[in-house]
Amino acid sequence: MKQANNNETSAQTGQTPALPRVVIVGRMNVGKSTLFNRLTGSKNAITSSLPGTTRDIHTGLVTWQGRDFELVDTGGLDVEDDEQLEERVIAAARRAMATADVVLFVIDGQAGVLPQDRVLAREIHNSKKPVLLLVNKIDSAKKESELPAEMHQLNFERVFLISAGNGRGTGDMLDGVYEYIGQQVQISDREQRTKVAIIGRPNVGKSSLLNSLLGDERVIVADKAHTTRDTNDIPYDYGDKKFLLIDTAGIRRKANVGERWSDKRLGQIEKESVRAAIQAIERADVVLLVIEAQERVTAQDKRIALLADELGKGLILVVNKWDLIEEKSAQTITEFTHYFDVAFPFLRWVPMIFISAKDGLRVKKVLDVVNQVTENYNRMLTLAELEPIFESVRRNYKPRQSATRKYRKPVAGLKRLKQVGNCPPWFYLKTNKPKDIPAAIPKIIERELRDHFDFDGVKIVIEIGK
Repeated sequence: MKQANNNETSAQTGQTPALPRVVIVGRMNVGKSTLFNRLTGSKNAITSSLPGTTRDIHTGLVTWQGRDFELVDTGGLDVEDDEQLEERVIAAARRAMATADVVLFVIDGQAGVLPQDRVLAREIHNSKKPVLLLVNKIDSAKKESELPAEMHQLNFERVFLISAGNGRGTGDMLDGVYEYIGQQVQISDREQRTKVAIIGRPNVGKSSLLNSLLGDERVIVADKAHTTRDTNDIPYDYGDKKFLLIDTAGIRRKANVGERWSDKRLGQIEKESVRAAIQAIERADVVLLVIEAQERVTAQDKRIALLADELGKGLILVVNKWDLIEEKSAQTITEFTHYFDVAFPFLRWVPMIFISAKDGLRVKKVLDVVNQVTENYNRMLTLAELEPIFESVRRNYKPRQSATRKYRKPVAGLKRLKQVGNCPPWFYLKTNKPKDIPAAIPKIIERELRDHFDFDGVKIVIEIGK
């Protein structure tokens, strides 16, 4: 594998995006994640009848009337359990609310105003943030007419009756958000951002890496496996480069997914988490495969790497927890590189960087490598640039001919090599007899391309035809 720049440096502060931030808060099971999915047009936030399904803050991009904003889903703020993980869920939600430009306070219109809602209302009033009170699960005019008067006792000026499930009232609510975030017209940049999926087995440090990149505890980190459930899209600017960082749940072996839970709802949540993580690979431009330095490469690591390779994604191997490797010397990285070459022989072209997400060691350099891989992923070569490679291959191409003149057939000739696409780079070798071209020829062309141009981190596809 290719060694990325592994000089000993720590994380530096990056630039955060200047999008307005709209944060959804409320107690558990009022429909916050359903509303998030409705507004972002996705299914990234997992929904379930199980209280406390959402743990991390969860972000997505929304455009309304030409104005982009960052929408943030949060865990329930009414958890009274003193378990460390639940405390972190509440703390993450409160930090998100503190950074909000607008707060969407969601209550359950069917359950009415509960004591927990009143407690949260006081906390939200004290935040001094612009607030829209959203009375959810009002999916018909009849339910609207049956709404109890106590809904207006929470003392919020802006009240919207909505149904996150069927979309009723959400347009008016978005108009209310628009009044707060400004009326300047802005072209959405979501397609201009490099989509970077952070992938790996459970507990390898994916969320720690994301938090270290952002310089903020945006996602919850715990020793408990499968803490992260949703995929989490976070826009992030680093220098003049725009990224969409996608945090994902750990991908366990398919045979084990969902089996260890006594509550079937937890098993279903894990299955949805793994499905969303795989979909994150599919929509990514670049995949960061995170593994642990102190652990041997597993069959599941190889499966994840193969999936990214088969989908033609840019790929970087991130070796985390480098701080746990004792007695390191100048040869340690070389020895590890050799080990990973043996473990991933099909990924010799993949750059590798050794980091400590906990200490911030070389974390920002991960984005420098992403920038280079993205450039390689989008690279287009002209016929003039490809001509020397093609001529070299053609000069060394020695096709076999039949032994006797009587039965001698025309041999397969190489006519032209051109690039027909990128993301990943796609080349077309033109010949008069495609079926007669030896399998070694595409391999030679790929080797020449990598020797002459920087294609580190990206798969090269070579198609043969007439």
